[in-house]
Amino acid sequence: MSIFNTQELEVAKKIIDAGLMRSSESLGFFMKEKIDPNGINMKTPPELINDDFTKLLGQNAHILVTEVVGDLKGICCLIFSESEVNMLHQKALPASVTSNPEMMAEMGDAILLEVDNIIAASVITQFANVLQKKIHGDVPRLYKYNSKEMPDFANNTIFKEYYVINFHTHFISASLDFSPQFIWFFDQSFTDSIKAYAAHTEIIS
Repeated sequence: MSIFNTQELEVAKKIIDAGLMRSSESLGFFMKEKIDPNGINMKTPPELINDDFTKLLGQNAHILVTEVVGDLKGICCLIFSESEVNMLHQKALPASVTSNPEMMAEMGDAILLEVDNIIAASVITQFANVLQKKIHGDVPRLYKYNSKEMPDFANNTIFKEYYVINFHTHFISASLDFSPQFIWFFDQSFTDSIKAYAAHTEIIS
């Protein structure tokens, strides 16, 4: 059963969509080319990470976790496949770095954390502005898991106490095309705030 009705789910989608639109501008500056968010696909009822899900990501997935702190509590997870990670590395880093394993070990993770920081911060800021709450994202954390480890990570750790909605995002540019999974975990206060806002909002398609 979904935690939101149709109206509430559409409100959450529009808030996140607006945040992603903002993030694309910052990503474009970071990647040195125009990047467009090509829509989001909300999965409902929500799907937790399972064996079928991880097969879509290949053998290794990179999970970037940003906790929402302040008036509301939540967790934002951005999940990249190994091929998407390689694509971002090749675009954002010079050949002198990508050809050097030691430098890549240091700089590769930093690029992913910066991408997550841009996307997560934009969406969190949008939630803060719309819901009129004082919230911000904590320092993001990066986890790397193979396909067998992913379900245990999802089901046994940080996700236990939260409601979940799952998005599939799509960013595209002249040389980039990546579609990370974007999963939001809300606590009760976050969920109640979205419901309260939706109750007094007219959805305009």
